[in-house]
Amino acid sequence: MDKPIVGLTLNYRDAERTSRCIASLLADGADGVLVWDNSEDDGVSARCLRQHWASESRVVVEVSERNLGFAAGVNRGIEAILARWPQAWVMLLNNDAVLLPGALNTLASALDSQPQAVIAYPRVDHDGQVIGTVYYQRWFALLRFDRPWPGSFPYPSGSALLIAPERIELPLFDEDFFMYGEDVMLGWRLGAARMVHVPNVLAWHEGSASSRNGSMFYELHVAAGHWQLAHKLARNPVDSVLLFACRGISLSTRALIRATRSRSPTPIRGLIHGFQSTISKRYLKP
Repeated sequence: MDKPIVGLTLNYRDAERTSRCIASLLADGADGVLVWDNSEDDGVSARCLRQHWASESRVVVEVSERNLGFAAGVNRGIEAILARWPQAWVMLLNNDAVLLPGALNTLASALDSQPQAVIAYPRVDHDGQVIGTVYYQRWFALLRFDRPWPGSFPYPSGSALLIAPERIELPLFDEDFFMYGEDVMLGWRLGAARMVHVPNVLAWHEGSASSRNGSMFYELHVAAGHWQLAHKLARNPVDSVLLFACRGISLSTRALIRATRSRSPTPIRGLIHGFQSTISKRYLKP
């Protein structure tokens, strides 16, 4: 396999974590790393990164004028990589994640061996919880790890993906999703035959670094992602109504449980505002 592999990570006002991510990609043999900066802070975060990596020509920082969110940010990042490295495969890695030694070679070998596949993804250590394939239950928006519920389909976590851009019509992610849900939609779009799962732990992911778990931002965007998926995964108008109704039950139950455990109304407010933002397409930024 003679294709260059270029790392891609998104930065949101967190140069320290992003630099650790970059270092892990370069240490594992990446031919370059492109950082898509979504910070929307007049270039302050981007300047910090550029200064830190000034002596490393393989690191490129692209600044977005506004926070595009995850899906659109990744899509623009892939476009920028292909403009500089036209034949490259893209190693997408969350900025709060690091690759473990040998990850790129292992993923590239797996993807190279399956010419019909678009992506290869590993098991990831999410700060103690090891997750590989995730299964999404279409009706009630339930998640299960490694074994499917009835009516489920597999999808890869977007925290660590090796992508062969020439094997799919770009853009990769559905930009109707600001954050959360775009990886589920990718799994639905590709189907199991076009994804390669490598059952080795090849990355460590801190998780929720740029979107604090339990915050209004987190609750709103998780809920919004599920509501969006009710529309996106529907096969016909009747199916759409049923998917929304089933989610009304499951997401309300989830919000009540989380609100009780946290002794905070934020999960309930997030559910309501997530539905409203889905309808209006206006999203809260971190």
